[in-house]
Amino acid sequence: MYNTKFICTYNTSEVFLESDNISEMDKEFVRNVLYREELLNIFNMEEYNEKEMNKSMHDLYLKLEKCVELNDCITKIAGKFISDDKEFGLMILFSYDFMYLTHICVSEYLEKGEISKKNIEKLNILLYF
Repeated sequence: MYNTKFICTYNTSEVFLESDNISEMDKEFVRNVLYREELLNIFNMEEYNEKEMNKSMHDLYLKLEKCVELNDCITKIAGKFISDDKEFGLMILFSYDFMYLTHICVSEYLEKGEISKKNIEKLNILLYF
């Protein structure tokens, strides 16, 4: 089950205090750990299980199939990896670089049946870079 109420923080400045005296390398390490933990939280998993994650991604893809905006993003990102596999594209959208925006768009779609123009544009801009 997808957790639409979860808020991603791994990519925000609030992760660290100004008084934190840690290197950029250490900050990146912390962000990576947070990303993995947040991915599990989004998919309501206690620990990573490849089979369970693949099933969750497949189930989510089935729920998103009819969302034109997300399907365009899925196709775009899969194409960057010379693939036309849409489930693969969805998995990429949940990678470190894209998850925080993908999650917002997916949550909006699952809750409201549509995605705000502002949020889908942010995701599309990120996909072009």
